[in-house]
Amino acid sequence: MSAGRADVAVVGGGLIGCALAAELARRRRSVVVVERDEPGAEASGAAAGMLTPQSDARGRDAFFDLTLESRALYPEWVDELSKESGVAVGYRRWGLLKCRFEGGTGAVLGELYEWQRSAGLEVAVRPRAALASDLARRLSPDVCEAAYFPDEAAVDPKALTRAAWLAAVRRGVDVRVGTRVLGFRIDGGACRGVETDGGFLEAGATVDAAGAWAAFGGRLPMPLPIAPVRGQIVRLSLADPLPTMVASDDVYLVPRGDGTLLLGSTVEHVGFHKAVTAEGVERLLAAARRLCPDLGSGRFVDAWSGLRPGTPDGWPVLGSSPVRGLFFAAGHYRNGVLLAPATARVLADQICGTATRDLSAFSIERFSPARRIA
Repeated sequence: MSAGRADVAVVGGGLIGCALAAELARRRRSVVVVERDEPGAEASGAAAGMLTPQSDARGRDAFFDLTLESRALYPEWVDELSKESGVAVGYRRWGLLKCRFEGGTGAVLGELYEWQRSAGLEVAVRPRAALASDLARRLSPDVCEAAYFPDEAAVDPKALTRAAWLAAVRRGVDVRVGTRVLGFRIDGGACRGVETDGGFLEAGATVDAAGAWAAFGGRLPMPLPIAPVRGQIVRLSLADPLPTMVASDDVYLVPRGDGTLLLGSTVEHVGFHKAVTAEGVERLLAAARRLCPDLGSGRFVDAWSGLRPGTPDGWPVLGSSPVRGLFFAAGHYRNGVLLAPATARVLADQICGTATRDLSAFSIERFSPARRIA
């Protein structure tokens, strides 16, 4: 049974899949997105939505450059998606304050981020006494210094995924919800499309953007070392909302425009077991209160968990594969929301034959035995 034909079949309707589909449709490619549930039902909708390449980085490399480029794309990208879809995505440049505790084992922040200042990036490291009084009063007395990154931002990932989905549909993308991919059809050394529970979908190019499920239980034509990593998030409502994102090595606090605050996130290797646990919630609340003691008076709203797609080195798998016609946009781990616009652009360039960026650092071939030995 045939499920039709498209220039491109995108497997997975999370933010990455919908963003890529929208970009390909803008370039006049016919696209079908195959999604077993509903767009944003998994990691995309469960994320905190942080766009924070600087505060997470420890040095300049291909991954940092890609995250920085993607953050720079965000203002124009979300404005376009919001106008097309009619969905407000909650994008805001909150800034982020990264804190260090007195007596901690971490590096002095001024030394840790000097390379960024040398590269011309905005970061200001201050002792506690030099912090603005309204923020300093919220922090634990054990915080001895903090680095402030004014360009770090956040977005509502659930709303953004919906905006990307609707924009893709309005550009002509066929998004098939409730459709399962059973396998990839490989013939003559090339991927010809995907087998679904609705029949064979023929495609000139096929993109695996299936998040934590991208390895398809070993049914791909090559090993893809992507595994689920559970993260739990707690949401509080505050009478006095935080004016910026705040983080330590143990927790991050992300304010939302509605006055709530997200506390995240755990890192748990528990397979495909998506659950909120007492231990996870307790750990986040304790770390958050250690950073900002007055959060103890916040009202508990809810908590949830999601499964991030992790790789052995924490970098995504992007671009073409040894099988002609098969591409990957997977393994984004904790940076799927941040990397969505850049991923859509560089993958669309490859598929459309207009690529100028070297994606070898993100190739699936970096995991091959021959590559590791070399």
